[in-house]
Parts: sequence; C-alpha cells; structure tokens
Amino acid sequence: MKELGQLKAMWERRSKRSTKLLVSKSSLADRSAVLNRSHWEYVVPRAFMEALDIKYEERRKLKKPYMTWTQGPILKFKSGDVFTARSGRKALQVRHAARAGWDTVKNEMYAGYVDFDEYEIFNGKYSHTGRADCDQMQFLEILIGVGRGLSPSILSLRLKNRM
Repeated sequence: MKELGQLKAMWERRSKRSTKLLVSKSSLADRSAVLNRSHWEYVVPRAFMEALDIKYEERRKLKKPYMTWTQGPILKFKSGDVFTARSGRKALQVRHAARAGWDTVKNEMYAGYVDFDEYEIFNGKYSHTGRADCDQMQFLEILIGVGRGLSPSILSLRLKNRM
C-alpha cells in the first residue's frame, strides 16, 4: 500500500503538495468516472477528488508555467459519502466526519474522524450490518482494502452495535 506511505510521509511534516498521486494519473487524464486503482476494495468515483485532496494546479519549471495534478495531505470524507465495494456486495456510508488538517498550535496533523455504517447488498437491498468509527487515514485504508474481505468493524475499529 505505497499510496498510504506516501500520504503518511506528507503528514510527518507540513509538506507542500506532491505530484505523486494516490490515484493513477491516467484515470484523471482520460476523465474516467472512477479515480482509484483496480486493486482498491471500494470504488472511489471522480466526485471524491476533493475528499482525497487532489487538485489541478499551475506549477513552474525553469520559470515556465504548466498545469499538473497535485496531491495534498488533507483527507476530507464527509457526511453522506457512499462507497460500494467492487464486488457489489458491500457498501459504506459516512454518517458524521471531521476533516483532517494541520494543527497550528501543536504543529502536527490532526487526523479527523469518520463515523460510518456498513451495509451488505443482496438482490439490490441494503442490510445494515454495523457501525464503526476511525480517523480519516484509517477510512482510506478501508477503501483501499486493508484486511480485504473483512468487515471494517472487525479491523481493530470500535464497533458500535447500535442501530
């Protein structure tokens, strides 16, 4: 999961935006509806560029401007975001969230949080299977597929069996 290592490295110090992206540049260039790579467990549509802190910005090389995609360290998943597993058998819906950000007082990254519900999908019907919370980076890990095939609530997250 080199994607996560790259993002975590940006959290260690208040770094500038990078031209190394969490998603493939080809998915951005061809205007693909899906941002993420095929090995990710959940489909991440193009609409989530802001949540992944991906922007198209002007850069300069030898004083000449050019446009390129950049990656920032601020994850911003928010209430209402829904992600469906590539298998089509699971879905996650964010109930509440606080974005990650730079804490200027502590001079470190604030990890934010995501409180989400998990659903199983069978014959087009969604059945609630659990609720969990984690920080923004951990939620991205779930989307990528840490513990592939396991329920997110099993992945060392605090399961809250409340419905």
